[in-house]
Amino acid sequence: MASNPVARGRQHPLLLRPFAWLWAQKVWIAAAVGVLLLASTLYVLWAIKDLPDPSQNVLAAGDVMVLDRNGKLIEDWSPAGHYHVTLTLEQMGPYAAKGVLAAEDRNFYNHGALDPASIARAAWVDITSRGFNEGASTITQQLVKIQLLTPQKSFTRKVQEMVLAIALEQRYSKDQILGMYLNRVYFGHGAYGFGAAARTYFNKDAKDTTAAQAAFLAGIIQAPSAYDPVTHYDAARDRELYVLRGMVATGALSPAEAEKAANEDIKKELHIQATARQSKAPHFVDYVLTDLESMFGSAAIQQGGIVVRTTLDLGIQQNAQSAVSNGVRDLAGFNVNNSALLAADPRNGEVLAWVGSADYGNDSIGGQFDVVLSKRQPGSSFKPYVYEAALRDHKITWATILHDRLTDFGGYTPRDFDNGGMGDIKASTAILYSRNIPAVQVGKMEGMDNVIDLAHAMGIKSQLQPYLPTAIGAGDVTLYEHLQGYETFANQGQRVDLNVIKEVDDSSGHSVFKYNRNSTTVLTQAEAYLMSGVLKNYQNTWNFGWNRQMASKTGTSDNGKGGIPDSWIMAYNPDIAIGVWVGNTAPNGGGGLIRAYGENVGLTIMKRFINNLPPTMRDWYPTPSGIKMGCGGDPQDPFLPGACNASPTPSSSPTTSASPSASASASPSTSASPSAAPSPAPSAPPPPPPAPSPSPLASP
Repeated sequence: MASNPVARGRQHPLLLRPFAWLWAQKVWIAAAVGVLLLASTLYVLWAIKDLPDPSQNVLAAGDVMVLDRNGKLIEDWSPAGHYHVTLTLEQMGPYAAKGVLAAEDRNFYNHGALDPASIARAAWVDITSRGFNEGASTITQQLVKIQLLTPQKSFTRKVQEMVLAIALEQRYSKDQILGMYLNRVYFGHGAYGFGAAARTYFNKDAKDTTAAQAAFLAGIIQAPSAYDPVTHYDAARDRELYVLRGMVATGALSPAEAEKAANEDIKKELHIQATARQSKAPHFVDYVLTDLESMFGSAAIQQGGIVVRTTLDLGIQQNAQSAVSNGVRDLAGFNVNNSALLAADPRNGEVLAWVGSADYGNDSIGGQFDVVLSKRQPGSSFKPYVYEAALRDHKITWATILHDRLTDFGGYTPRDFDNGGMGDIKASTAILYSRNIPAVQVGKMEGMDNVIDLAHAMGIKSQLQPYLPTAIGAGDVTLYEHLQGYETFANQGQRVDLNVIKEVDDSSGHSVFKYNRNSTTVLTQAEAYLMSGVLKNYQNTWNFGWNRQMASKTGTSDNGKGGIPDSWIMAYNPDIAIGVWVGNTAPNGGGGLIRAYGENVGLTIMKRFINNLPPTMRDWYPTPSGIKMGCGGDPQDPFLPGACNASPTPSSSPTTSASPSASASASPSTSASPSAAPSPAPSAPPPPPPAPSPSPLASP
């Protein structure tokens, strides 16, 4: 069929109409483009008036004001309290600039103000993750961020950063920009610039730093709190090795030189100098700064000019610090020289007190190391997770009779402090007297995988092994996550993640962050009350002398040879959840053994803290629906409907042998006296043999 030439010809004007319209509007379009260019030019001219002058001291960081929940000042990170040395690139020695380039911007001299390849990669990550997660900043952009911009993350702010970076490179040479950056960037511990960092960390001039030391310092820049070698040495060491590999890749070092640097003992060379820091909660502020770095990048701290409104209550914090300081003195005769205390509001997860060590400024105990975040064995304070899992699943009730006598659990034979047992006892008696063998029996009945699943759901994040010693605390956890778990009990089964920052305001008073609380139901109120209703009797069983009702549990770890590295006590009511740890620490992260048990901690540090809490923190739990009382005839023991139908005695038990104290009565009043009977400790299996060590520069 023939086509219609007339119809075909009429298609061209339709296609050309948009171009015709644009041509007709050319004057207005040209005017709009002109206005846009003029506005952009004026903006750039206005912005660059505040760009730093490389011939001047460029330390211009604003304060980071850290406030407690009531607006009281915890710490003012002001430039006046920081250390700064202005140097030229030549005065920084042969490795400073090369190390920083390897860590932060390996193609700095080969690209402009922006690195298109990095931007494309970061944009793809941000798009696929639906957030601003990936960094792609050149050193020029980083200098802009820490000198001029707020910590806010947004598309508009990224555009600002790019415009100012281009302006900066139009005005200054690459060497000048790198010099300003190296003099301005923050290295932690109050040190601004590479010159100050060399003095602060190694007590030497920048020009005298070795390749290893320069790489170590360069690695810290990305996140000075997260890579603080005092508290996170292993992470800082990994960053050093990453930088050394980068120095090889950029030709700054030969492979042999990098290998030699990697084997240099940086840990022994560190001589971190004290700063003029004044803080009412230094470990807490360190954690807050780490959170800020995670949310906004290290530039948030680098630039300052922000106000952080936190969850801390300075009144409760001062009570905690006093309880820890005086309690450590009380326990000095037990070889205790250090302690940590963490307290939170279980209803919203807000941290109220954070004491990471007995004395932040005491190097003899490694006081700057935050024990709240250190993994240690919790001992018997882990047992509530074990019993709760079995109670929830109707494997036991508190009236279930357990066998507290020397027992072989398939090659594992746990023991108690008295090397014996109390005979056949109720489950509630077993946990109140913190007996080991019944706890292992319950763990075996429930299945350790189920126990670990519950512990993880309640807040334990550390990896736990599904072997029986874990039932009595042989797995490592931090005080932070352990409190998270107990906080779930305290909040009647609702897990609310611990948090420390309520709001962040920028230099103009605008809010750039507000915390949104989320909660997860892990246990029903009735299931959570099973634990609280029995652990409320713990403080009276052990005569702690507290002035209000709490649920509590102690823990004492074991080094496998009868020695005690750690002792704990956890306590809670509806108003507050508290965890306390004590031990003996040394500057290098090691330490000695102690003779204090969890009960000693309850009688000293925890007693001081609880008895000085505000009088309003005295609430207790009403009996929730879904709870029955008196399974087995004891009106004090709560149980779930349907759970009491099972036999009160386990249908099968592991192989038992005569206990050295098998004749002991099952009655708590005739067993070992609480004042003399410490909490039991786990006996962990031996660790696996170490693997051969590869070259430190091998990629992970």
